[in-house]
Amino acid sequence: MKLKPILFLLLFFSAFLFAPAALAQLPLRPRVIVFVHGLHGDRNSFRAANGSYWPDLVRTDPHFAFSDVVIAEYPTPDSNGTSTSTQLAELLFTSLKKQHVWEHTEVVFLAHSLGGILIEEMLLKHPAEAARVRFIVSYGTPHEGSTVARIASLYDKDPLLNDLSDTNDNTFLTTLENNWRSNAAVNSIHRFCAYETQDTMPESGLGRYFKARARVVSYFSATYGCDVTTPPQAITADHLNLVRPSGRDADAYQFFLLAYRNNPVLEARAATRTTITDGFKATCDQTNSNSDLLVPIALNASINEKLISATASWIHTADMRDVYPNPPLVTHVDNNGVAHIQYSFTGPSKLLYVCISTAHASLKVDFNILSQVPLREPGN
Repeated sequence: MKLKPILFLLLFFSAFLFAPAALAQLPLRPRVIVFVHGLHGDRNSFRAANGSYWPDLVRTDPHFAFSDVVIAEYPTPDSNGTSTSTQLAELLFTSLKKQHVWEHTEVVFLAHSLGGILIEEMLLKHPAEAARVRFIVSYGTPHEGSTVARIASLYDKDPLLNDLSDTNDNTFLTTLENNWRSNAAVNSIHRFCAYETQDTMPESGLGRYFKARARVVSYFSATYGCDVTTPPQAITADHLNLVRPSGRDADAYQFFLLAYRNNPVLEARAATRTTITDGFKATCDQTNSNSDLLVPIALNASINEKLISATASWIHTADMRDVYPNPPLVTHVDNNGVAHIQYSFTGPSKLLYVCISTAHASLKVDFNILSQVPLREPGN
């Protein structure tokens, strides 16, 4: 049976009009894992000799069920590049914006070599986006420079090689680390580090500038400035194969999984808790006032509870007059759980010069609290 021409056209165009729209509207997961390659690399830098591709291993691993995966790229030709680290960091930021990375609630980075340097430079320039970053796991990132890069700069005028050099006058790396440590917008971001334990073949990567095997990034350079709470991870691989795990059992993969598990996705939850304080009194014509009454609420540090705001009111009142402000004014709150309250009221007037009653009230304070509750993913 043949379809009528109009019906055929409707079915044909609906395949293009509706299917892509449905894909475009897929909701973002709470977290995104961003893979960032190193010098002279590209998205294939994460592919092992057996064909295993790290981003795909993560995409299909239930341990990362709450995370999207993005592979970032930036231009870094094999020789005679012209871009500086600062320029590439801005290109990286723009690329991630196009890939909707900054629309996620949380961002984590898996960086190889130069990629870790570019990430830090980028986040320093964009503090609003840096606030979304939970941690960075870097593999062979030369935080103190590389001897191989220094020697290679004699043959190749790529400015990146000067940025990565281990010379004593490398102000780029020194300034980058000093700025990171002194900047409150980024210095709370965890930095976990892994390092190579094998020399790179002379024909591979920067090693082509040598006639012998060479350690591209030393242990000290790869681990400088990283979190001391998580020991750096030794990877039995050369510089290029650091980020090419052959499977999920590989040390490189397991190290990232450990960092991920120890820093789970957090879900923001709002709650209101109330305290009632009794005993506010004032005898006849007496004024009871306080311009900065401190009312605390206990916060649970294990779920990062923070006091966002508070409101106050009088309850169980009797014989109060000249109440100002009414209701009591919460002037401000502290993150550690203290509301600052201003109030004033006066007791009743005397009746025939005799005080026959006393004003009394209870103060009710509603605390609006935001917490971050760790979510357990299906695989964890």
